[in-house]
Amino acid sequence: MPPRDPNAEFYDGLAENYHRMYDDWWSFATHYTGVLAELLAAEGVEPPAEVLDVTCGIGTQALPLAALGYRVTGSDLSEGAVRRARREAASRGLDAEFVTGDVRRIAEQGDSKYDAAISGSNSLTHLLTDEDLRQALSSVHRRLRPGGVFLATIRDYDRLARENVQGLVPETFGSGDERSIVVQAWDWSEDRRTLTAHHVLLLKKKGEDGDGEAWDSTVRTTDYRALRRAEFDAALTATGFDDIRWYLPDHEDPQGVAPEPGRRSSYYQPVVVARAV
Repeated sequence: MPPRDPNAEFYDGLAENYHRMYDDWWSFATHYTGVLAELLAAEGVEPPAEVLDVTCGIGTQALPLAALGYRVTGSDLSEGAVRRARREAASRGLDAEFVTGDVRRIAEQGDSKYDAAISGSNSLTHLLTDEDLRQALSSVHRRLRPGGVFLATIRDYDRLARENVQGLVPETFGSGDERSIVVQAWDWSEDRRTLTAHHVLLLKKKGEDGDGEAWDSTVRTTDYRALRRAEFDAALTATGFDDIRWYLPDHEDPQGVAPEPGRRSSYYQPVVVARAV
């Protein structure tokens, strides 16, 4: 039996506590997915269009799109995340389908064609090589109708690599017994093309004697490709996409860096939009 993909193991371990990385995960999800929905609508993809979320996680983008009236299918490498997404859909009475699958082979999961495909939350940068990225984008392209829209979000690695950012500052979320602390420390490769992220999650819990308090801590490690926008453009072009446009955050980041000039959106990460030829 082949070993499990390390990214699947990483997100399996995170799935049950994913919401603890936000003050209110559902409010965060609905707000920022609303921004993505506006970008989709500007491309003519409006409810009840069919949307394929190729890296759906626990449903952070897929479920709010379903709530807006899109017909959504979500796929993810992590079985744990997919199970959580199904539970979240059921608890909210949302009609969305979730399946387990690798984005690099998503064309093999069925023959259905979609009006749009999305990948949120920096997910595609887990694909560390040019070949993996091209395989994924080519597979996504095959699931889109002619002229279909592809939308993805990634971190701003152009800036992060240039400024030698070493991780994400500690943030505290929730209150009472639901309090949590999240931090990431990054180890860059020498050529600054990849980074290893050490993801630390501290979860508050009651003390063993029922009094006082204690904290559970977990450290999970995963690798990202520090994917530059020009590299993403080249991969999209090579796999049959054109009309490629980037929308950069219209606000300062937490370190006080002003937004770069260009197209803007109120999404918290750079967003790329392209069309399938």
